[in-house]
This record gives sequence, C-alpha cells and structure tokens, in this order.
Amino acid sequence: MLTLVNRLRTAAHLDRLRILGLCAHADLTVGELADITSLPREQVRRHVRRLVRANFLCCNEQRPQSSYDMQAGGKDGGLAQLVVDLLPHDDGHHKRDLQRLEAIQDARLKGPPA
Repeated sequence: MLTLVNRLRTAAHLDRLRILGLCAHADLTVGELADITSLPREQVRRHVRRLVRANFLCCNEQRPQSSYDMQAGGKDGGLAQLVVDLLPHDDGHHKRDLQRLEAIQDARLKGPPA
C-alpha cells in the first residue's frame, strides 16, 4: 500500500503530470521536454528521474541522448496509463504542450535544415 501512496505522490505534481502526459505520446529527451514545457533542463531532469524511479517512465538509452517514454502495463495494472487518462484534455498546459510536441515531431520528420 505504501508503494502506491509514494507513486501517487510522485505523480501529484503539475510539472511531472505534464511530462508524463507528453511521454505518453512520444519518446522524448530531457532537452525536448524542457523545450516543450519551458522548464529549465535541470528541473526537467530531476522530475524525469523521479518518474523513472516510480516506474512511470522508462529510459531508452540511445546515444547520443537518452529518451523517455511512459512505462506501459507492468504489474501495477497500468497506473501510469490511468493517471494519463485522468489528465483533463481542455487544460491549457496540456493543450499547449501537445501543440509544441506536434511541432517537434513535424521538425523531426523534416530532418535537419539543408
């Protein structure tokens, strides 16, 4: 029971909920998360570490940079997905974050400027 309480406490933070909501849609680096959320990289890094320790996010260690996505399924019955499903779709932060995510994904598809 205490594990569940601790995991819910970890998720119960505006910035961590924003990060979790973004990572439910895409595999993102700390830099991309910082760009999307307009939060300092070190702050994003701390939030991501907490979310990884609480098994909400998993790290995909690729070089040159690690990226993070939502921990799907698992033995907890999908707590991460449940939390993401509870995010209000009409919230200003969530809408803006998803719009910025879409812009980053479009830029990825286009590739680096020639």
